[in-house]
Amino acid sequence: MPIHAAVFLLSGALPVRAQLPAPAVFSDAGYAQCAHHTCTWLPLGAEHTFTRGNLSYTVDATSDKIDALFVLRRADKELLRTPLKELSASVSVVWADDSRHFAVTWSDGGAIGGFCVRAFRIDGDTVTELPAVSKAFEAFKARHWCETRGDNVQAYRWLPDSRQLVLVFSVYDTSDCGKEMGHTEGYVVDAATGEIRQHWSEKQLNQYIRSHPE
Repeated sequence: MPIHAAVFLLSGALPVRAQLPAPAVFSDAGYAQCAHHTCTWLPLGAEHTFTRGNLSYTVDATSDKIDALFVLRRADKELLRTPLKELSASVSVVWADDSRHFAVTWSDGGAIGGFCVRAFRIDGDTVTELPAVSKAFEAFKARHWCETRGDNVQAYRWLPDSRQLVLVFSVYDTSDCGKEMGHTEGYVVDAATGEIRQHWSEKQLNQYIRSHPE
């Protein structure tokens, strides 16, 4: 798993900082890897379908579409078809223990940034998007912001209650972001409401990632 706020290719070794590897670090079409509750793949140029219990999911990134489409099915029934805006790198999907909550991370700006997260809950055949990100994003942005590029967010892991989601926020790791360059923090949020439950420094986030690898 962005968390160089990249779709953090959550499966790789962590760099010195708490940031996760960028989603575009894998350039081979058809790259796909799963670890624990997370699958990451490069859907540009090659289609790959993953399964989770009786669910299957993939990304439709055919060249004639501006936005790629994340597609979730149960058997032959389509439960969700929703855009990943301007996808330009890998996609990471992290599942909760209950297999009813999941979060998708992708980049609309390649390897160094533009990382986005959307979280969802499955109730029977209904899939609802959750407001997991916005409150924590605003809290991070109020203190750490790159004027030229903005900030990044990635979903790292669901806590065992399957309600709380660990998000990683970071400033672009580029020199035009000045002293904020690469700054990274973690937030634990209630995915159903977006309320912030915990706020972790980079050191605390690193400790958590080392003890809970994906």
